[in-house]
Amino acid sequence: MRSNSRWFLAAALTLLFCAVSVAAQDFRATITGHVTDSLKAAIPGAQVQVKNTGTNEVFTMVTDSEGNYKVPFLRPGTYSITVEAQGFKKATRENIELVINQVATVDFSLDPGNISEEVTIEGSVAVIETATADRGGVIDRQRVIELPLNARNPFMLGILTAGVNFNGAAIWQRPFDNGAIAEWTINGSQSRGNEFLLDGAPNNGQAGGNNIAYVPPVDSVQDFKIMTNTYDAQYGKTTGGIINVNLRSGTNEFHGTIYEFMRREWLDANDFRLNANRQPKPKHYLDQYGFQVEGPVRIPKIYNGRDRTFFMFTYEGYREGVPSPLTLSVPEPEMLQGDFSKLVDRNGRPIIIYDPLTGRADPTAPGGWRRDPFPGNIIPANRINPIAKKILSFMPKPNRSDPAFGYARSNLLVSPNLATDSFFNYVFKIDHQFNERHRMYVRFAQNDRTEGRNTNGIFSGPGQDGQQPFKRINDALVIDHLATFSPNFIFNFRVSFNRFIEDGFGAGNVGFDKTTLGFPASLVSQIPGTVTFGRYEFSEYVPLGRFRSNNLTNTIATHPSFTWIRGSQTWRAGVDIRFTQFITRNEGNPFRLTANRGFTQARFDQGDPNSGDSIATFLLGYVGGNVDYNLFPTTLGKYYAPWFQNDWKVNRRLTLNLGARWDINIAPNERYNRLNRGFDPDIINPADALVDRAQFPNLPRLKGGLNFAGVGGLPEIAADIDKNNIQPRIGFAYLLREKLVMRGGWGLYYVNPSNDYLQFNGFQITTSVVNSLDGGRTPIEGIINNPFPNGIRIPAGAAGGAATFLGSGFNFVNPTFVIPFVHQFSFGFQYQLPWDSKLEASYVGNRTRKLQTNRPFNEPDLAFRQQCNPLEGGNPVFCNQGLPNPFRGLEPFRGTNHFTVNTLSRFQLARPYPHFGAITEVTRNDGSIDYDSLQVTFEKRARGGLNLVSTYTLSKQIEEWGWLDVQKNIKQRGLYWADRPHRFTTGMVYQLPFGTGRRFFNISNSFLSRIISGWETNLILQWESGRPWEQPGNMLYLNPDAIIKNVKWKGVDQVWMIRLHDPDPNQRRPDGTPIATRSAPCVAFINDAGRPQLQPYSQGLLNCTAENADAIRGPQFGPARYASLRHPSIRLHSPPLADLSFNKMTKITEQVGLQFRVEMFNFTNTFSYRVRHFNGNLDSSEFGSIVPRAAGNTEVAFPRHIQLALKLVW
Repeated sequence: MRSNSRWFLAAALTLLFCAVSVAAQDFRATITGHVTDSLKAAIPGAQVQVKNTGTNEVFTMVTDSEGNYKVPFLRPGTYSITVEAQGFKKATRENIELVINQVATVDFSLDPGNISEEVTIEGSVAVIETATADRGGVIDRQRVIELPLNARNPFMLGILTAGVNFNGAAIWQRPFDNGAIAEWTINGSQSRGNEFLLDGAPNNGQAGGNNIAYVPPVDSVQDFKIMTNTYDAQYGKTTGGIINVNLRSGTNEFHGTIYEFMRREWLDANDFRLNANRQPKPKHYLDQYGFQVEGPVRIPKIYNGRDRTFFMFTYEGYREGVPSPLTLSVPEPEMLQGDFSKLVDRNGRPIIIYDPLTGRADPTAPGGWRRDPFPGNIIPANRINPIAKKILSFMPKPNRSDPAFGYARSNLLVSPNLATDSFFNYVFKIDHQFNERHRMYVRFAQNDRTEGRNTNGIFSGPGQDGQQPFKRINDALVIDHLATFSPNFIFNFRVSFNRFIEDGFGAGNVGFDKTTLGFPASLVSQIPGTVTFGRYEFSEYVPLGRFRSNNLTNTIATHPSFTWIRGSQTWRAGVDIRFTQFITRNEGNPFRLTANRGFTQARFDQGDPNSGDSIATFLLGYVGGNVDYNLFPTTLGKYYAPWFQNDWKVNRRLTLNLGARWDINIAPNERYNRLNRGFDPDIINPADALVDRAQFPNLPRLKGGLNFAGVGGLPEIAADIDKNNIQPRIGFAYLLREKLVMRGGWGLYYVNPSNDYLQFNGFQITTSVVNSLDGGRTPIEGIINNPFPNGIRIPAGAAGGAATFLGSGFNFVNPTFVIPFVHQFSFGFQYQLPWDSKLEASYVGNRTRKLQTNRPFNEPDLAFRQQCNPLEGGNPVFCNQGLPNPFRGLEPFRGTNHFTVNTLSRFQLARPYPHFGAITEVTRNDGSIDYDSLQVTFEKRARGGLNLVSTYTLSKQIEEWGWLDVQKNIKQRGLYWADRPHRFTTGMVYQLPFGTGRRFFNISNSFLSRIISGWETNLILQWESGRPWEQPGNMLYLNPDAIIKNVKWKGVDQVWMIRLHDPDPNQRRPDGTPIATRSAPCVAFINDAGRPQLQPYSQGLLNCTAENADAIRGPQFGPARYASLRHPSIRLHSPPLADLSFNKMTKITEQVGLQFRVEMFNFTNTFSYRVRHFNGNLDSSEFGSIVPRAAGNTEVAFPRHIQLALKLVW
């Protein structure tokens, strides 16, 4: 056993004070070049001086025997280069602009003459990259500060890079939406599988699944780069790309800005859902304000930091109330009294409520069991449970009705439902030059966000759900020291610390006494965690209540690294070291009750859309649910990655990038060894000795049980150390002609593994409600009065041994899991065009192998399943039949269904480990992803007033993940969920050619010049194919002719992808009313006889029979999936979206200007589903449709929002 907190503190102190502690991944630029005479002969021994014109920092180098030079570790900014050689005129190039991670080639041709003579020319760096095979997109300073940015999150400009897709919710792109804004796929990577760097230091928040930890204010960012192909071995821990952000540094001149960005509802278009529901525009406000200042550090009469010490400080505040209208389903008032007589579906068909107490065996009934409906569809008052009725009294009341959805469906419109955010963000940076050999900077950043967001229409008191409130806090510290021991040998020291905190409070539910609902004090006293109202969930209706969750990630990173320039070769090496501490304080569900249709539907074993209701089930007191007794763990993961890199300029035309990296990514351990470590399938389980073998002679020996880290000689970590992760890298750049370069490369990468290692079974435990003793046929009467009559289980920890989780299902980690790896490769050309522009076309591929997958582990064999599947001659009744329970009353099973019920299904007893429930093996290595693409980029530098980048990506992304049929070992292979075949983007900053210093109207009249000067227009345009539709797994068949190819979106409330059939006027009920009153899809299901039978909503439709149904639902027992996971012909709605701005800069003095901005996001006001799939529920009459007015918040893009801004700049 070891203390993670002490270990982590020791590591932090060691890394902070050890002089060889640095972080390798760098943001700084490099200048390289070739010095020749007028006859193209190399000039060795020439003196090269590179000067930062903002800070007067000077870097010197001497050309080698072949006339080559290289100057690394240059902060992005403006430089001049001077070259001197005996017998030649001195040559200087000025105004050379360097951007993040750039390898700029600047060649010199010296003229014969006296060294005292000087030739000065305006600097220019070749727009094509001739010294590196790395690919990516640079977002320069002008684009960062001028392009229209929704919520001013600089990361969102990453969409302007070829091969990059953003997959997050369109409405959550703000600087504190750390999870949503991490949803990037880069060159076919897994979403959230990328590395984020800030000033070269890790910026990942492992909590929540590899979030972005810190997002800097726009004005503090100098530039950043989406590194899509990196053949440099200093980079790793990514399945796709690296997002590398460089913050500004101060110079010898004071500069700054003060700004306010403002939105109000009178500037917005109305929300699409509110328009569809004929609701007015709600209140909306946003104020984003702040300042940025930079310059030399000066303390009057004490210290003058000119040429030596510089600072940058940025502060930003954010206050927003954004309308988040919700369309929810809540029970109608009469339903809470037991009256379901009005309950109908969207087609007007009654939904019948059945009385579970009338259930009885009936061989002639479907499933062999029959129930009778409540007379008049009304539950008698004496059958309504008082506890259930009291809980349901907290439900919000309906405020609308819409027959298009059915009774008690989408009947609560919550508007404006302002979601509020309060946020501050600041960053402080100091740069200091001790002398020409030693430079240092320190940067500290912090932000803090508090959100209030309602999700169920209850705004105060018990029952409310949502972020009430929700906190995110980020701290980021970096210390960097650069030591130049000689012009050819450089050492860099950097240490970084990053903290990312998420905390959801659920405050409105805290302190509630559950005995006031009628629960006994003996039960309430056992409930763990914070005292709260509880959590109550109802299928098809809004839930009540919420619990607290909190997690924290601390990351400390360090990396010794050196650079040695030896002739035409540059050698670099280091070791990337990171320690990630993950602390969780998640209570889970310490008291949760649930209800579904099961006990009030016609069949106990199979649902249908026209019987049963969860509110009716709850009113009767027939609940499910659980109590989570959760662990609050502290885990520590360690990562070591030694690497080396050789950049070899073979000759003037050819450069090779050669390197290798070795990742050692150690699975986490927990502070008190409270982790599982796999499952032993062969151990004899202690339950075996407890079974009455005389009564159950045919029950096989009970084997299998969980293993625990650090117990019985097992290691303290969750999985074996994968030591074989060597990653060769090779790239080349070959200058075919002066303006044409051919580049390519291949590299191997190992991914940043997920948190699925963290399984704590036995140290945290769930007690489930047992609501039936006969497999769901008959409920236990009054179970809601005391849902846990046998008490709430307390975790036994590793002491439970193989008896842990008897009677329950669980996940376990594969202890031999290996880190998935990725082959990245590219080949293409860059061509330099006139006007400082270039065209690049490349083939880019990605092959991800050994991808993490899951697999059901406790399933009956294929022969047994075939006896239950009607399509193979079986019958579901066989599997559902109850058999005597051999585990009833056995103490280790207490708190589970196995302990209480008289019978278990034949299916459960046929499992390989019948003493456990469903088991899933996680962290297997069965998956893969293949990605192939053509990527084209046109880019024009900011010259002549135009800064432009346009990209086009043609791609296909295939994954092999999951299982079509587990028993037959058939894997699922198909489109990746984020596959988008076509993607086009444009980003443009255009300074209009009018006014002072411009082509037109360059007039001297001061008043007129102020009016017509300083205008610019800026545009972000993106269009992409929609994501593929994810098909329901139980769909046996889909008629390709039934797919509507050209769905019309504009002006409609419901959009269908599966064709509709009109009602047949000739098909009527005995009372003369039509069977079908609305159009619906033609869908069937496989009945117990193995024949197709129409769904109730499809009965009475024209040209619709069970034999020609457009879709067929498979039977209850069958393979994991019938349909392939995603359908390539059915894709989400993804129209072009554009953001546009007009900016006007007015000079107040020569050094001070005032900018006015009008920014329009989604300026064409285009309705767009960005996330929501078509309805895939085959039991719903809306199967194959999207209903825009019922869309959730995260599923649509914003309507047009207009933002006004003022910026004072000096």
